[in-house]
Parts: sequence; C-alpha cells; structure tokens
Amino acid sequence: MKTKLAFLLFLPFLSFSLFSQETSTYSTGKFYVSGEGEMIFSFADIQSPEGVNIEQNMRWSPVFNLAGHFNYDLSENFGLNIGIALRNVGFIIKGDNLVLDGLIDPEDDIDRIKFRTYNAGLPVGFKIGDLDQDRPLFLFAGYEFEIPLHYKEKQFDGNNKDRSTDWFSNKTQDFQQSVFAGIQFRQGMSIKFKYYLTEFFDSDYSVLTETETGEELVRPFENFNANVFYFSLEWYPFQDSKYAMQKY
Repeated sequence: MKTKLAFLLFLPFLSFSLFSQETSTYSTGKFYVSGEGEMIFSFADIQSPEGVNIEQNMRWSPVFNLAGHFNYDLSENFGLNIGIALRNVGFIIKGDNLVLDGLIDPEDDIDRIKFRTYNAGLPVGFKIGDLDQDRPLFLFAGYEFEIPLHYKEKQFDGNNKDRSTDWFSNKTQDFQQSVFAGIQFRQGMSIKFKYYLTEFFDSDYSVLTETETGEELVRPFENFNANVFYFSLEWYPFQDSKYAMQKY
C-alpha cells in the first residue's frame, strides 16, 4: 500500500512537469507535450477451470481513458515519450456454466459478468517513421506500468444485476505491466494494440464459503485467470498540444 501511495503522489508532480512546458512551433531536438484519449475495445486471454465453459463479449469503454505524454524527437524519424495515464480496463465473460467457488453461487443463474479496473499508469515508449506534425505516419511501441485503483464487478441474471466495487481490491494484482504497439496514420487516426503481461486477478485471493461440511477457505481465481488485451482508436496521441491548438 505504501508503494502504491508513493506512486500516486508522484503522478501529480509529473503531470505538472508535463503540462507546464512552453512550446510553440514544432521542431526536433526539444521537449513538447501531447494529450491522448482512447476508445477501447477489449477482451481477455482466459485460462478457465476444467469443465467451465466461458465465452466472451467485446467490452467497449470510450471513457475515461486519458493520458498526457512528454515527448522528445531526436530527429524527424525517431522520438521518445513518457507520460501519465488513467485507463478503464476490463473484460466481459458469458456462458452456461459460470460457477466459480467463492465468486458465484451455484444456485444463481448468472449469464454474464463484467470485470473492470481504473488504472493509474506510467507509459514509456518510442516512435519511428515520419514524425511531421501536419501529416505524420509512424509506428510507436512501448511499455506501461499501472496500479489498479478501483475495481468493479457486475453479475447479470437476465435483466437483473448485482454490482460490487472496491478501492485497491485484493481480488486484483497490486501492479499491472503491459506492452503496446500501434500506428499513426496521416489522416490523424491512430490504432493501438495492448497486451497485459500481468494476470488481471490475484490467484492467492481467498474467501470463506459455506459448504455441506461447514466453512471452507477457497481461492476463486486459483484456476481462473485472465490477461486483458485490447485494440483502441486515438486521434493524434503524440501531436504537440500547442501546435494542435494553433492548427485547429
């Protein structure tokens, strides 16, 4: 918890550094700030318990996925960036056999569950290609370190739903690590793919449940876990914000 809080306290200072830079006309060899908003379409790479039939629905999360980047272009064809981010990340499972010990009551007719976390992140990456601010065309890739801040779970039974939320939940991993890659098109639209190297749930999470023989400590995610991955659409995520304001 102390590590999480230290990381979160560090973010405002980095944010202030990012957005207090004086930048005007774009040129290489100097720092500039850019802003990013994402429309995320996510799934999960799931390992389910034996005998459990799990299907997925695509999860669409247009809000709130925001980031600010501190950029430095070494040349017109290669640049570096570091930023801060807030992301809405998760997935949806469905199926006829969603019975997980300690998570779903076998007597409940649950047909769909949504899982998501809001994450504070620190992305670092590079860009390679034509970094021209008017009509850019380049590839970008990088790594992101994230802390899940807020967990939400929704279980659906027909038209009814049961929701639970938690700050810094014990159900999820304390930290998330991911890699991403994408392409910036000349028309302005950017497409990104991201894969989480860290499993979404904490396999050691345990709950006390009632059984026919009494109470039993079970781990619902011991044999059920998921690595989230997604595609997203963005608009000029690495364009100098002051240049963009002058242009548009």
